[in-house]
Amino acid sequence: MELELTGTERTVLRETMEKALDDLLREIANTDSREFRGRLKEREGVVKGILARLTAGERAA
Repeated sequence: MELELTGTERTVLRETMEKALDDLLREIANTDSREFRGRLKEREGVVKGILARLTAGERAA
């Protein structure tokens, strides 16, 4: 899937994803369940991947 965003949309999405990552990292640090932590870490990887692509798109734009 390809999604075209304006500069403003890309910025808002990046900021939203950065906030989500911050919240996720806080949740990972505070969870006691190894199983749940593992699922959160998988999600962390996905969010970081999205952020990397957004950031690369901002540099290219």
